[in-house]
Amino acid sequence: MLDPFALALRKIEFESGRLMQAQIMFLKSVDLVPFRSAVNTAVESLHEQVRKLWDDMLSSIGVDPGNGVES
Repeated sequence: MLDPFALALRKIEFESGRLMQAQIMFLKSVDLVPFRSAVNTAVESLHEQVRKLWDDMLSSIGVDPGNGVES
């Protein structure tokens, strides 16, 4: 049986890597200037998905995901 905690961390690490790649392309690419708004929206959506995965993982192991910061 695979450890759910390890699986969640792998998923988070993978998604974080994808987000960083998208942000690097976003910041460096002159070709994306006309599309920055759409790219920014997509990246923010992925950030939210990663935050939800993290909160779900914490909740599944009995940790309150609240950190005092409202999103």
